Amino acid sequence: MKIDLIVDYEDQADWLQDSVVIQNIETPVNPGELRDRVFEKTRSMINPPSEHIKIMGYAPVDSDVTVKHGVNFWTSNENIFAL
Repeated sequence: MKIDLIVDYEDQADWLQDSVVIQNIETPVNPGELRDRVFEKTRSMINPPSEHIKIMGYAPVDSDVTVKHGVNFWTSNENIFAL
């Protein structure tokens, strides 16, 4: 099954966090593939992140509820969007 995810990521070069929507991710989610897709998607930004991207969390795009730990959201304890 494929789903669209909103992905929180951190650029470890400057420690800034941001989010991006990644479409058609196969479930269960492969963390390496997700990181690569975020890297590809953000290349076209005016100020793209470096190659030092760390995934901080992700959740289905169509979810109206975000929980810090559970079936619809997995995250780093340092994710500023999940506090």
